[in-house]
Amino acid sequence: MKKLFVIGMLTYGASTLAAGNTLLETPVTYHPDAGVVESVKNECHIEDMLARRVGPVLAKLNKTGDGTIATGTKTAGADLLRLQITHVLGVGGGAWSGPKAITVTADLLDEHGKVTRHTKINRWSMGGMWGGFKGTCSILDRSAVAIGKDLGRWVHDPAFQIAEEPAPKETETAAGDHAAPAKDE
Repeated sequence: MKKLFVIGMLTYGASTLAAGNTLLETPVTYHPDAGVVESVKNECHIEDMLARRVGPVLAKLNKTGDGTIATGTKTAGADLLRLQITHVLGVGGGAWSGPKAITVTADLLDEHGKVTRHTKINRWSMGGMWGGFKGTCSILDRSAVAIGKDLGRWVHDPAFQIAEEPAPKETETAAGDHAAPAKDE
């Protein structure tokens, strides 16, 4: 009888822990119309970069696991964070070729797969201190870190609104779209 009671309590405890958790669905995907330079996409693996930066933030909030779950896997009562890359501003050349940015949409799905919240987030960087000595991928990684922090707060606090971060002035076009700075040919 004691064994059944202990097993029941452990099962209840495990399901209770999962119920308040949020897991990042992996792999992170690109929107079909995502604007991204193919060489940057292939070299930087931005989808993996986001998983490495957002997953641990969720794991810390959950106080268990790695914060990620493979697409199609049962969530055991946890909510699901689904990211989709919609735009990447950046060409090779590191900071010398202008700012780098990542834009994603985030959907928070409940345990039944229903979208409960949606947001768009854009974060950019010039590379910070010593930016001139950093490559494109490491500068984009700075944006992924900022996205991870913002999404951690957004997941944890339903009242938190992610502020739109405008593109640097030299990268805005007349329509307000993000474009890479013109290169001299």
